[in-house]
Amino acid sequence: MDFDHRTNANSCTGSISEDTFAHFWICDTLISCHTPVHRVLVEKQLQELVQRLNRLPETDEPPPTTLQILGRHQQEQDWQSLLFHFLSPKEGHGLKHALLEHLLSSLSERDDLDYTFSRLDLQDIKVETEVVTSNDTRPDAVLWLPGDWFICWELKLWASETHKQTKAYIDASSFPAIGLSKDDVSVDNRYYIYLAPESSSPPEANEFVQISWEWIASELQAFLAKSQGGYPARTTAQLDDFISTIQQELIMTDHQENQQEKAQLYFDYYDELQDVQGAFENQWDDFTDNWGLRLARDLNNVEIVEIPDLSDNHVGIELHPDSEDSARWVFRQGSSWAGIAKEQWRRRRTDDHPVIYGAPDDDNYAHITLYHRLEKNRKKAIQDGILELTLWHGNSSDDQFYKLVNERVSNKIDEREYELPPTVDLTSRTGNILTATYNIPIAEHDDFFDAYTAGLGGAFVDLAIENSELITIIDEAFIEALAEYY
Repeated sequence: MDFDHRTNANSCTGSISEDTFAHFWICDTLISCHTPVHRVLVEKQLQELVQRLNRLPETDEPPPTTLQILGRHQQEQDWQSLLFHFLSPKEGHGLKHALLEHLLSSLSERDDLDYTFSRLDLQDIKVETEVVTSNDTRPDAVLWLPGDWFICWELKLWASETHKQTKAYIDASSFPAIGLSKDDVSVDNRYYIYLAPESSSPPEANEFVQISWEWIASELQAFLAKSQGGYPARTTAQLDDFISTIQQELIMTDHQENQQEKAQLYFDYYDELQDVQGAFENQWDDFTDNWGLRLARDLNNVEIVEIPDLSDNHVGIELHPDSEDSARWVFRQGSSWAGIAKEQWRRRRTDDHPVIYGAPDDDNYAHITLYHRLEKNRKKAIQDGILELTLWHGNSSDDQFYKLVNERVSNKIDEREYELPPTVDLTSRTGNILTATYNIPIAEHDDFFDAYTAGLGGAFVDLAIENSELITIIDEAFIEALAEYY
């Protein structure tokens, strides 16, 4: 007989001990039920949980890599710098041409790249990064043998290709920054590589061959394996650290797989076993630090954009990047508030009300943000499958300004006879404008955090795209209130 503990938990009554899990009470509620059938069913579930836990291997979390310690493990520029540092013979790593030879030899063995490598040419091969082309584009790197061949590289990590970059590189007639004209190289010896994660979309230009970071990591690892201590210890340690960064970011390790399975067991059974509790907490902490990036990757018709003034815990996206209606949004990662805001929703209280991206030292600014408050709403999300977002005012303004914005939003809705979506309610509280409530599609996903990300993505689409008129009303009310009050 199948047993849905979520349904039955809602039908049970009884006391819940304060010593049990603070946020997840379903199993405790079932155990406290007086019906013997319920008790037997719960005991059976717990026995199954223990058996499944015992089948999981013991794994240790790998220590963080240098880039992870610095919080730069998701920066494309840093991956590029490291890769071509090790490939460039002129750098002081002590590898000389060895890694370059290994990688070019491996590239020549690939079926999808019709490239021929000769070790006789090795001393004459040049490596340069950020090479400006004749049409003012800038591929990430060029490897070339003067007068013979070149390999043009475009690297991607999380962001997708923008503005048809690869086609622009194909159309360029030369690389003037390095004195390389395509006319000096036969068409058959012009090679283009698009280096990205395995799951990435293909490049726009068909001439580019897509190669994965995962493949690069395996080749770097193979190079180290056969080096047998023949290179400086610091260099091999740095290279191994870079390999670990690639693997931990793009390839699920044994430890990560173990943690994911334990976290899902916790949600399936709502049990109080400390092992499951601890694993879930680890995954939760990781999610709070990266939910914005996960959401940005899941959304369609969105580009991740770099906004220089944003701090590292923010993710910027451009919605409808190829449309006249494009708009930029900012996701503020973290557990306390966890915010989603339009780029224009944080402004100085000066005459022209310029947009700002950080919190300045003074309070002379106003802002509004949609918060889903991961920590505060944690029990609601896990136990009830409910996602709640609230549009809050920032505390740098005062109650009179809050009231003015709220009144303008309400008046505009009435004047336009705009019908609020069923998920949204205007609040009567001065400090916030509205709340929006959604179901987290838990049953549709094997992993809770995937479900939460999907629910958050659905909420974003509902508010920012399908009900864009509401966002327009909020935009207008906020700007008009700024102009009137400040």
